[in-house]
Amino acid sequence: MCDIKDLYIATLEKKLAELSGIEVNQIKKNQLANAADEARAIQEMADYVAGIVVETKGKAQVGVVDPQIGAVYQYIENELGEERGQHSLPPLGYVYGALEPHISSLIMEIHHTKHHQAYINNLIAASKKLEEAEAANDITSINALLPAIQFNGGGHLNHTIFWTNMGPGGTGKPSGAIAAAIDRDFGSFDTFKEKFSTASVGVKGSGWGWLGYCPKGKKLAVATCQNQDPLQLTHGLIPLLGLDVWEHAYYLQYKNLRADYVKAFFNVINWDNVNARFEKAQSQ
Repeated sequence: MCDIKDLYIATLEKKLAELSGIEVNQIKKNQLANAADEARAIQEMADYVAGIVVETKGKAQVGVVDPQIGAVYQYIENELGEERGQHSLPPLGYVYGALEPHISSLIMEIHHTKHHQAYINNLIAASKKLEEAEAANDITSINALLPAIQFNGGGHLNHTIFWTNMGPGGTGKPSGAIAAAIDRDFGSFDTFKEKFSTASVGVKGSGWGWLGYCPKGKKLAVATCQNQDPLQLTHGLIPLLGLDVWEHAYYLQYKNLRADYVKAFFNVINWDNVNARFEKAQSQ
C-alpha cells in the first residue's frame, strides 16, 4: 500500500500536469519538500499508534487516565456531533474553486481530500486502539495514545472549523455582535486584523492563528497553537476563527510568502459563521 506521501505526490503531479506555467520539477524542489513534512508527521503518528502494544486483557493497572483524551473527543462531538471513533470528512459547503483567486482550487482540493482525510484515518485508528486499551484496563497504553489523539483529533477539529470560517464573497469586515466585541476588546477592526495577522505570520514552524473567546473573562483574544493542538485544550479559548499556517495550506500558490497568504485570507472570511460561533460561545 502506498504511504500518504506517495499518494499526495502522485495526486499533485497529476493536477500540475493539467496546469500551464507550473514546472513539476520546481514544485518537487519546493512545495513537495514542505508538504512531505506534514505527510511524514502523519505517517509517523500512524506508526506510533500501531506500535503501541496493549497488555493482556483483564490485567488491571494502577493509574489515572489523562482527562485531555476525553476533552479532545468532547470538542469534536461539540463541533461535529460525532461520537468517539465515528469520524468522517465533512463537506466544504462550497466548490473547491469558490475561494479563488485568494486560495486556489488545487490547494483546497488537496488540502480537504488528502490532508484532512489523513487526520481522520489516523484518529479512527487511534480510537480503535484506545477502545482495545480500555477493555484491557491498560492505563499506560491509554495515556500513551494522547499525543496521537491530540494531533489527529486536533487536525480533524481545526480543519472542520477552518472550512466553515471561509466562504465565497467574503464581506471583508464583520458585522453584528462579533464586530462590536472586536471593537470593544481590540479597539478597532484594523487593530485586531494587525494583531491576528502578526501572530499568524509569526507562528514558528507549523500551526494555527486563532481568534477565540475566553468564557471566564468574557473577552476575545488572539492566540496561536503549534501543529494541530486544539485551541480550547491549549489556551482555554473557544475557537471562533482559525487560520491554518502549515505550509501545505499556501505554499503552492504563495511560495514562502506567508504574509501574503494571511492578507488574502481576510478576503474569504465568512464573518456570519464567526458571529454565529461567538453568539453560541457566549451562551455556554
